Amino acid sequence: MTNNVMVKPSGVSWNELKEQATVLLKTGFLPPSLHTPEQVIAVVLVGKELNIPMMESIRGINVIQGKPAVSPQLMLALAHRTGQLENIKIETSMEGALVEITRKGKAPHTERFGPMEATALGVFGKDNYKKQPATMFKWRALAAALRVTFHDAISGLYSWDEMNAPVT
Repeated sequence: MTNNVMVKPSGVSWNELKEQATVLLKTGFLPPSLHTPEQVIAVVLVGKELNIPMMESIRGINVIQGKPAVSPQLMLALAHRTGQLENIKIETSMEGALVEITRKGKAPHTERFGPMEATALGVFGKDNYKKQPATMFKWRALAAALRVTFHDAISGLYSWDEMNAPVT
């Protein structure tokens, strides 16, 4: 690969991308999981495949156990960007979350996540589930519903929590 090879679709050369990644690492502004320019570039390239801008990719994509994982908020943003999200209904309580998503021209899809599911997965005792269980239930249910209704926009990605990463 030569120094002038272009990385599509942005038209930035490989060396320019590596230089940007190197400078961004020096700022201390990037997530602590990114240690090298190559890691930053890998995250940015995954983002490019999903049409996500560079900084949004760096904020919203993590590599966990060698696989890219995204925040549920980014999953929802990807669904919105398709222009196909017709309706979303979220009910959240300490007993669990119920998420119903309707994609244009499709039947509504519902997912539930609560203490029973969290306990079965061994996550119910984790710090965030102790501090904010209703919020954690909501994001888990939302990620599951989006993966079914917007599989094309999310490309099979999982959320950080689903990959058993610490969620901050």
